[in-house]
Amino acid sequence: MFDESITPYQNLAMLILVSFAFQSMLMPLLLSEVDGPVGWMTVIIAAFILYIAIRPINKMLLKYREDTLVGISDKLFPKFISKIIGIYYIVMLLTANSILMKDFAEQIKLMMLFKTPLSSIIIVILLTASYATKKGIKTIANIASVTLLTAFIPYLLLIIFSTYYADYSNLFPVYPIDVNGVLKSVPGAVLGFFGFSILMFSNCKVDTKEKNTIINKKFIVISMFLYIASYVLIIVKFGIKESVHLVWPFLSVMKFVNIPGFFFESTEIVGLCFQFIVTSSCICIIAYFTNLAMQEAFKTRENGYFIYIQLPILFVLSALLPGMYMMFPYIQWPLLISSGLNFLIPLAAALADKKLRNSGNSGNGQ
Repeated sequence: MFDESITPYQNLAMLILVSFAFQSMLMPLLLSEVDGPVGWMTVIIAAFILYIAIRPINKMLLKYREDTLVGISDKLFPKFISKIIGIYYIVMLLTANSILMKDFAEQIKLMMLFKTPLSSIIIVILLTASYATKKGIKTIANIASVTLLTAFIPYLLLIIFSTYYADYSNLFPVYPIDVNGVLKSVPGAVLGFFGFSILMFSNCKVDTKEKNTIINKKFIVISMFLYIASYVLIIVKFGIKESVHLVWPFLSVMKFVNIPGFFFESTEIVGLCFQFIVTSSCICIIAYFTNLAMQEAFKTRENGYFIYIQLPILFVLSALLPGMYMMFPYIQWPLLISSGLNFLIPLAAALADKKLRNSGNSGNGQ
């Protein structure tokens, strides 16, 4: 069940969905840090950094076809360092999933289940995610592919058409550029490409590794355009002064919709339903690869049952952590550290592998 493989395009669907979920959640941070409508420059810089790094990382992933980054680290670094890397990814993935789950549950409570306790909503999400995760990567990849077509694309189209009466003059003036704000928000934008971290675990499950190296680059480019488009759509709808006060930007966009010929009275509920499907898929994806990280770190074959260990941890973290909108004033340093580690760890592993190859070649030459 857990030895199943997926296609490169199923992997691409998972990476895009997970990245979009975190880009949506971190969008208010980008809106608030950049003075003026030039946040798209931040996204381009972040995508460029990741695109440059993906080339040596792709070579490493192609060499160690059957291993995740945790398994690769075990072969390249001393045991102590590889254990720290494994524990870091477990903690990081658990924390990221709990934040996503808390944000998701708060949206459900606000928009639909007003009187339902937040803990009850989280429990239902956990049980649903655990069932899908236990089915294995093939099931999750199929869910992600279907979600991309049936929910994600209509969701994006709904957001786009929501800007029918938008003011496109809100995109100006571009000059003078807030250079400090753009550079300051780059770590958050890098973390928004969360599929980059998931790629370090999903690549070993892809059946055609050579083709997947091209897909990995496409993922960064596609996510960049989606991120920029989402940012621009919010800016043209509300302007920079109003946008900085939005908690859930996409829901706010759909609250003020006037789509000609659209027959639903409450458009935000329709959009929210699509968002529920997308976010649920992302929670399952992250939960699965948390299992995989636990398997690699603890050297066990029983990774399918780690989901049951995750359940109480995710529930406690979701209950203890404040909502994302409350964390924004305090998230700068944790975000900077997490973003840096998620980028530097795979890059350091790729450089260590390159050094190992070069030393092997020089040894052969002698």
